[in-house]
Amino acid sequence: MGAAAELPAAEACLDRLLSQVIAEGLCVACGACLGLCPHLIFLDGRVAAPDACGLSEGRCIDLCPLDPAPEPAARRQRLHQALGSSYLPPIGPVQQAWQGRAPAADLQGKAQYGGVVSELLSLALEEGLVGEAVVTVAGQRGAPQGARARNRQEVLAAAGSIYAGGGALGELNRALAEPTDHPLAVVGLPCQVLAAANMKAHPRYPAAAQRLGLVVGLFCTMNLPARALRGLLKEEGVQGPVLKSDFPPPPAGVFQVWTQAGLRELPIAKLRDIRFPGCAFCPDLTAELADLSVGACEGRPGLNTILVRTPAGAALIERARERGRLELEPAAAESMAHLKQAAENKRARAAQARTERQHG
Repeated sequence: MGAAAELPAAEACLDRLLSQVIAEGLCVACGACLGLCPHLIFLDGRVAAPDACGLSEGRCIDLCPLDPAPEPAARRQRLHQALGSSYLPPIGPVQQAWQGRAPAADLQGKAQYGGVVSELLSLALEEGLVGEAVVTVAGQRGAPQGARARNRQEVLAAAGSIYAGGGALGELNRALAEPTDHPLAVVGLPCQVLAAANMKAHPRYPAAAQRLGLVVGLFCTMNLPARALRGLLKEEGVQGPVLKSDFPPPPAGVFQVWTQAGLRELPIAKLRDIRFPGCAFCPDLTAELADLSVGACEGRPGLNTILVRTPAGAALIERARERGRLELEPAAAESMAHLKQAAENKRARAAQARTERQHG
């Protein structure tokens, strides 16, 4: 028997994903592993594998943002280097910091805050900077799912935030597999932005490096399983379809839910009880690997905070300002200080969670 035949078989990539992430309860339903492999499916906010896969060099585990190896800080440093940026915790590289809003009338009442993400995507599509944008929309029973927007109407249909895992990156993988060459945009939470960076840097995923032209990150406190969120709202007597929900900036400490009956506020501790366990290990509040990141503006609910991180992000913001699509002002120093502190707090909680898991 030859030496090569005596070597143990490499562990299948899907087996690693199942044993190291899904079975450990770490999956955050980002969708990075979906749309690549017929052995993985997404159902009501959960990733499942109904069949076995023998590939040892598949991409599913490599793209997963919760893959425990390498250590999170080392992975982020490597990805920043691959993307030509700098690893600068707690909020990542920032070329420009703005507070602003989109004044367009058709965004009023639809956007989460100032409508900045929707306006930027619409502009990028209209001017041919990208051909499609992968977004998240409310699907069956309100559970989020990935979708593609090709025009302003489809962008507006996805306006607003859905705080539940929707597997949206599966739609990005499907778009990247199609025989077209137009650039793509994607909007995602920090875990999804990390996965998108994994895609762009992966040696066996050239389509991502070539076509993923714009990554817009969203600030994120935590991500929630769709079924668990429905159950909690039912327990709390929140009836009817959810019109809007929000984690307002610290120190609010609540989750806000609007229905036809009005506003309800739930203590954030109740949301932590049902969040994806993997969220506890995420150190990233502001999607540091995006081209630009957008979130709430402390004390000014009609505005967004915008962190511009790359030349591509800066060029899009400048184009939007020149065309009157955004109203911008420099981010207030006090707001930025509070954002950095909130980001540092999340980073510290994640480090503590990792330490407890390793020694627990």
